[in-house]
Amino acid sequence: MSREEIFNTLEDFMAALKKLNLTKVAFSEVKERRAEQTREDLLEVVVVREADILSYKDSVIYKFSDKGEHMESLFETLVENGFEVKRISKNIT
Repeated sequence: MSREEIFNTLEDFMAALKKLNLTKVAFSEVKERRAEQTREDLLEVVVVREADILSYKDSVIYKFSDKGEHMESLFETLVENGFEVKRISKNIT
């Protein structure tokens, strides 16, 4: 049975992976506009920006999530710290 370890900061996430000798991560991102019901009688277009960074070892998923404008800098930080990053788009459209 697998379990999930969630990290609050990118630094903690990277430190844990380095300690486990994990160098490969998946960078899963959403960056698009989506229709969202904000009230019972209102449908609005909202901008969705979020990234999940994942790695896996011995039935444990290691995860860091971020919502914000700085996805490119997250990606670059991972690469600069020696991680092999596979970028995945989770956009619906």
